[in-house]
Amino acid sequence: MANAAAIAAAFGGGLPPGISGTNDRCTVIVSNLNPDKIDEDKLFNLFSLYGNIVRIKLLRNKPDHALVQMGDGFQAELAVHFLKGATLFGKHLEVNFSKHPSITQGADTHEYSNSNLNRFNRNAAKNYRYCCSPTKMIHLSTLPQDVTEEEIVNHLEEHGPIVNTKLFEMNGKKQALVLFETEEQATEALVCKHASSLGGSIIRISFSQLQSIKENSQ
Repeated sequence: MANAAAIAAAFGGGLPPGISGTNDRCTVIVSNLNPDKIDEDKLFNLFSLYGNIVRIKLLRNKPDHALVQMGDGFQAELAVHFLKGATLFGKHLEVNFSKHPSITQGADTHEYSNSNLNRFNRNAAKNYRYCCSPTKMIHLSTLPQDVTEEEIVNHLEEHGPIVNTKLFEMNGKKQALVLFETEEQATEALVCKHASSLGGSIIRISFSQLQSIKENSQ
């Protein structure tokens, strides 16, 4: 596995419980989606937390199903492990390995292999370290330097009541933590607002494993 060294470094030499590291199936099937609210880009925003996305296909004959092809089998395993049972748009997602080794290119597939929004092109080890199941807390980065907490709340509050926010600086760059009442609200905010524009900057959103906003950083 090409990124075995990065993975070992990220997880301190051992893999998270329940992750084998030996899966070689790259494509996952997601079911019980809300077909009225989901699209390929929203699925990309969620699944790209666990690896680079090659392509995504919504199944026309089963509108609540989609195929997601990840960069490798380990990334697919992380997605299945951490997203099984996650709630999005009122539905509990089912995420399993697909019997299809890859998604065939076609008019109804969306290509992401060259997307600069894929998160694991840089700092793969750091990104693996942040892999977790959806939480109530999201972490925002690549924010404009002059952003305010009020602007962040205005950008996100349509997805649910915001309990707390914290704006801070790390390595000279503005970042923020935003705590929602529920995991589902935070998940919706992430899938709808990752890679959206705020104050002229394309923002990045991931889940934070912090339980509260007393701590100083992610």
